[in-house]
Amino acid sequence: MPYVGILVGAIVCLYAVEELVVYAVKKILFSEAYHLFDGIAQLLIGIILFIVSSDIIKVCLVWGVWSILRESKEMAEAIKKLPTKKSEIIDIIESVVIIALSFLMILEPNDDHAYLHMILLGVELVLVVLFYYIEVLEGKIAKRKSEEDNGADDSGSLTL
Repeated sequence: MPYVGILVGAIVCLYAVEELVVYAVKKILFSEAYHLFDGIAQLLIGIILFIVSSDIIKVCLVWGVWSILRESKEMAEAIKKLPTKKSEIIDIIESVVIIALSFLMILEPNDDHAYLHMILLGVELVLVVLFYYIEVLEGKIAKRKSEEDNGADDSGSLTL
């Protein structure tokens, strides 16, 4: 627990850098300015966590705010995809739980909430990878179904 601020600060900075790199590769980092400023804001939050790392109360407050901001963005993206990808409901539920627990961490910042949130952060990091693979699998299933549907249409037209 004495190093939670440093650990979470490092994760926040890595998360921010990863997003900035992804958006730069997609060539939308500067065309959609909020991506750039979101990445910069997250880097600043990570730096703040390094600075306040010795004070668990401040770490909880900053960490809670970052979690709410990040999860609200992820929930908005999941809601946008929900009509076409039903698995997004899992991501929405996860975001709601993290936001609720982040509010608790802000309202009562202490070692117990930080410890619980640390466990949840570990689970969340695993879920991010899992959600990615679920999305890839969903895409492959949809592609296979589309190919089968097109194949059935083509074979049906040949028999007429």
